[in-house]
Amino acid sequence: MGNVTSHASHRLFTAMAQGYLVFFKCPSQTINTNTARFVIETGVYTYAGSCGVSCKKRILRHLEQPARKRWHVDYLQCETLYAVVVPFSERELAKKLAEVCAYVPHFGSTDDPESPSHLFRCNLAEVVRYIGLTV
Repeated sequence: MGNVTSHASHRLFTAMAQGYLVFFKCPSQTINTNTARFVIETGVYTYAGSCGVSCKKRILRHLEQPARKRWHVDYLQCETLYAVVVPFSERELAKKLAEVCAYVPHFGSTDDPESPSHLFRCNLAEVVRYIGLTV
């Protein structure tokens, strides 16, 4: 019975956890993908992503820096600091952070034309405050 409750709780948490934030410490760099060019200044950045079918797999991709580059975020040459799963959609996160943080125009947002970016220059304390979470 305990496993059923635990499993059900896990499903509930996964259903509520719609998006994630990954924090990176980046040196100054210019990123050239097949279709775009991005200039990154030195600093701490937050990437807003969607959990999709497997939040764990998506976050692990950012932590492991894949050899095959598919998404803009795969091209970052940065130190991954940490990741946070949150009960907000990728679009909600991007919209809120774009209002208060500096951002890299069009980075990671090709599937979200209403958002100017999904990569923001702001640290964990700022993000927590801006999206209304408490630590």
